[in-house]
Amino acid sequence: MGTIWAMRRQLVIALIAATLALLSGGIANGVTNKSHPALRLMDSAYVAVRGTGFKPHERVRVVVVTRVRKTKRVVAGAAGRFTVRFPRLNSSDCYGLSVTAVGSKGSRASLKVPRGECTPR
Repeated sequence: MGTIWAMRRQLVIALIAATLALLSGGIANGVTNKSHPALRLMDSAYVAVRGTGFKPHERVRVVVVTRVRKTKRVVAGAAGRFTVRFPRLNSSDCYGLSVTAVGSKGSRASLKVPRGECTPR
């Protein structure tokens, strides 16, 4: 009889520990940003980039490097997202594309599109 109670007690303790571990992970994810900062190329005819996972209302410096280097500053929205466009910048396959976004609250993301084949001139 004593061993059955001991086994039940160990089972209850294990269940409580597992529940607490799951809850603490959920609480930690709720306090921090749920997703990591990321960048996605929206349009390649001209460079348009969407950023997600940044801190709400964070000031972000976005640097695009192709044949030339351009910088813009944007502010992420309440959900930590932003879209920035570089309408006069062409993302040519000949040069590739590199985008880096650095936020004022420590968020950071980068995106690289490798250089492709281009026709000789």
